[in-house]
Amino acid sequence: MIIFYNKQTGDIAGTIDGRVHNEDHLKMWVGDPNVNDRIIINWKPVKTYVDKETGKTLAQDFEPDCDQKELFVDFETRKKNLRDYRVDLKKLTLKKKS
Repeated sequence: MIIFYNKQTGDIAGTIDGRVHNEDHLKMWVGDPNVNDRIIINWKPVKTYVDKETGKTLAQDFEPDCDQKELFVDFETRKKNLRDYRVDLKKLTLKKKS
């Protein structure tokens, strides 16, 4: 997930969903780059399932590669809504809106 946020307020301006971001994703921007900044949250593989006969990878389990991984899992499973959060401009982490 790529989160675009207002540099002055921390309000979320938009997102690009996804677990792994290629160069095309990294070239995209939401809003004015002079007004908004971004946080890129990649997901890393933590378990690989391999076919014992062929040795081919069948699937992988991923987890967010960040300090707030449980929160990002909750966003993906829709247990929590990203729009209920804003970016803490000092720590560059998400915090619940008050």
